[in-house]
Order: sequence, then structure tokens, then C-alpha cells
Amino acid sequence: MWVSPAMFDEYDDVLQERPDLLAEITEVCRFCHPLTELNVIRHEPDNRFLECALSAEVDFLVTVNTARGHFDRKSYEDVRVVTPGEFLKLKEIRTLLNKIAGD
Repeated sequence: MWVSPAMFDEYDDVLQERPDLLAEITEVCRFCHPLTELNVIRHEPDNRFLECALSAEVDFLVTVNTARGHFDRKSYEDVRVVTPGEFLKLKEIRTLLNKIAGD
């Protein structure tokens, strides 16, 4: 999982009541520093997540925000947008989870 400083700031605002959860996020995420600021998604804060995804060259952006004005496209460049349920149904993810469960 990746996070940018701008995303972390948003998490910090949203999770003010849960510093323990913010600390856990910090422990498991890698930080990236996007060099390009985008304005392709109508809901402006969502652009920060896309910037991070493109900068980190990830395959998937997993989100529940697929409503109009948010992540309403199936992909942005090479980054596929999927819901958590769709992500867990992907063959390559099921294979990975089965391998982890077998270890």
C-alpha cells in the first residue's frame, strides 16, 4: 500500500480521534512523493489518491468511491480502479491470498 504526504494529511484530519489507527497506517504503507498535480477527477481530494497511484506505478486503486464525480472510470492510464469486493475476486489476488493462507 502506498500513501503520499497529501493523502497522509487527509488521513490525519479524518482520524484525529484515532491516532492508533493512523500509526498503524504509517507502519504498513510506503510513502511516495508525486511530482505531478492532477485535476482529472471532479471531487478534488480524489486527485491526490490518483497522483499517488500513478507515481507508485501500482496496478490497482482500491476504493469504494466509484460514484459519479469520484473514481467513475474503470482506469486511469495503467491504474485499474476496483472496489474492495472486485479486488478480492481477482484471480491473481485469490491466488496470492491462498498462498499466504497455506504458509
